[in-house]
Amino acid sequence: MSEVTVWIESLTEADVASAAELAVRVLRVKPDDRGEQFAADITGEQRQMFVAKANDRVVAYGRILQLPAEEAGPGTPAGHYLSGVLVDPAWRGRGIATALTRARLHWAFARTDMVFYVTGADNTASLHLHAALGFQETKRFESERSATGVDVLSQLVRAPADPDVCPRGAANNRLQ
Repeated sequence: MSEVTVWIESLTEADVASAAELAVRVLRVKPDDRGEQFAADITGEQRQMFVAKANDRVVAYGRILQLPAEEAGPGTPAGHYLSGVLVDPAWRGRGIATALTRARLHWAFARTDMVFYVTGADNTASLHLHAALGFQETKRFESERSATGVDVLSQLVRAPADPDVCPRGAANNRLQ
């Protein structure tokens, strides 16, 4: 694949169909399920979705949303949760998931001092990515969502003026 610039930006109405197509193709979900969910991410005040675009096509996305206590799993606190990063297999290994995570952290840290995420204990790629950004594991709990039956709750507390966690303009990152 030739060198293509990838942009990280907030989801727009024009991106919903492309993001839903990515989910249908990679996750094999029904188009209506994701299209409606993604459209709600545009208008919701307590949630946001970011996309990575190459040649005006969505090649990855990641969401962040505010959840009530227990919504992310048993014993999980209320707060802002990173959710649903998906990178097209052809675009993996280029730092796109990290850039999407930084954009979501930038958005969240404008609203709160702590961000959470939950993943399966077997999702080593996600665990390593988030640990590299400073997330700390706080709890493990039984879950039917994970192949191992165990999910991991991790948190990141905003450090004052930490440029590695939420760089200026993170919502408009450009990758090569």
